[in-house]
Amino acid sequence: MKNIVNNLLSKQTKSAIKSSELYQALFNKIHSSKLAVTSKRLDICANEIAIYLLQAGKGKYVLHDKICLEIGSGWLLTHSLVFYLLGAKKVYATDVYPLLQPENIFKAVCKSVDWSILDSLSTFEDREIIRLRLKKLLSLKNLSVEVLHDLGIEYIAPIDLSHKLPSNEKLDFIFSKSVLEHVPVDDVVPLLENLVSSLSEDGFMFHLIHLLDHKNLNQRPFDFFVYEQETYSRELQSDWGNRIRRSQWKQIFSNLKHLDSKFLFEWSCKDRELPEKIDSSIQYTDEEDLRISHIGVLGEFI
Repeated sequence: MKNIVNNLLSKQTKSAIKSSELYQALFNKIHSSKLAVTSKRLDICANEIAIYLLQAGKGKYVLHDKICLEIGSGWLLTHSLVFYLLGAKKVYATDVYPLLQPENIFKAVCKSVDWSILDSLSTFEDREIIRLRLKKLLSLKNLSVEVLHDLGIEYIAPIDLSHKLPSNEKLDFIFSKSVLEHVPVDDVVPLLENLVSSLSEDGFMFHLIHLLDHKNLNQRPFDFFVYEQETYSRELQSDWGNRIRRSQWKQIFSNLKHLDSKFLFEWSCKDRELPEKIDSSIQYTDEEDLRISHIGVLGEFI
């Protein structure tokens, strides 16, 4: 029935429905509920942060008493909750659009495996202190914006970090996962320059950047290479990905003043076909450059 209805509706009608406030509200509620028991569970996010910090340097990067910024905190703020567990003094959880669904945050906490969280994070903070903080989270059935604020997590959305920072405070740690690829090309350098200017003397940042076509990640992850630059709008760059390749990201980060950047890891997608024609606006060095699917970037203030 769903497919029949979809086939009967025109593209314009479907677009109008999806852009309506009611559709967006329902989508955000349903989507966040699914994320809370899958990829955005607190234990999974704790494992991710631990892996990234270990890749950066075991024991070197701790968040205790630090001021942190998460870019693109999404529907549930679970990465920001991990920073709270690690003892962050303040966490700014930001997004270009207001997506937060507080009613589903507790699900992401209580559906997690507590010992997995403790095992993942105890390299970077005292295990018993993490356990007490986690116990406190589990006692808070309603993790509203106000409750999060009391924990030191300030939700700020909408905000465009290429033009404005959440505070005049210097930041000790900046984090993003699968966010920078959604920033329109023209805004990438201003955004990163703004972020670097906000870092404290010992500040650092980590970004996981996902380089594939987000329209159809699993089946046709390189399709967005075919579009001419003139037709690939800012909206498409935000929705499907800005198409910046690994080599260009390296150049962008290396050109940033006062930042020492390292590419900690990269993954490649080798089992999907590339389009026969790649638009001339795509900057790349070779086929491997086109196929890189993820990069992990560490930047330290110098």
